[in-house]
Amino acid sequence: MSAEENEVKTKPFRGAQVLWPPDIPDDILEDIVTVSADALNGKNFEEEGVEIARVVKQHLDEKWDPYWHVFLGKSFGCHAVHEKKRFVYFTFEESNISFLIYKAS
Repeated sequence: MSAEENEVKTKPFRGAQVLWPPDIPDDILEDIVTVSADALNGKNFEEEGVEIARVVKQHLDEKWDPYWHVFLGKSFGCHAVHEKKRFVYFTFEESNISFLIYKAS
């Protein structure tokens, strides 16, 4: 495998750098990035990170049916099993906060 094949690719999308290609439909991707940006806007991540995740999860569970999982932070790893076409990872460049969001029943 060449170095180019191993390189992580991201693309800009509504103020975020999204891991590309995302494993999620465009309409859900747009909603997730928008609601995450709104939840993060004006908040102190260190003090209100759990509340930000709760707001995003609650919105997704109500709009796109349960059970969504939301992780956010500046440095983390994860291994998870998720539903097909229900996974996205992105970083807001301004705050350097990354979101990992997926749906699993």
